[in-house]
Amino acid sequence: MADTSYLARVIWKEHTTDDDFAGTYELLLAAKSIPSPVAAPNTVESTTLEDDTQTFEMGIKQSSSREVTGNLNKDDLDAIDSNYGKKLDIMHLYGTDGVGGTAKYAYVGTVVATPSDVSGVDTILEMTATIVPTTVSKRVTDDYTVTYDSKTKKFTVAKAS
Repeated sequence: MADTSYLARVIWKEHTTDDDFAGTYELLLAAKSIPSPVAAPNTVESTTLEDDTQTFEMGIKQSSSREVTGNLNKDDLDAIDSNYGKKLDIMHLYGTDGVGGTAKYAYVGTVVATPSDVSGVDTILEMTATIVPTTVSKRVTDDYTVTYDSKTKKFTVAKAS
């Protein structure tokens, strides 16, 4: 069965330990769009004058900033601004269960929030959380479990047993 985008999320916490993403996270923002945490690798041409068709080898993966878009919200802006310049553990959660049952990706990065351009009259104001990754994204779907507490609105990430 395929998942929809419903409850796909990006969560974050202050970075504590390298190679361990366990801890208490909060929602980055109620996202309208989430970029992929990984990129396809570059292709490096390996064609010789003996080949009748171009050939390629897999190159390195590119890593650039990632922009998560949502509605402009003062609480989200304040939370992101209070962590400006700090290393953060970031996790992308995919699956309609809201806790990454289908896929989880984790990495370390920094985040800055900015209001988006106003696109015209009678529109919802948006904001963008720009994530600058400082480590490679890892697929950690089977390595960690995530639970969500709807009362505290916090996510608990624990190493899978």
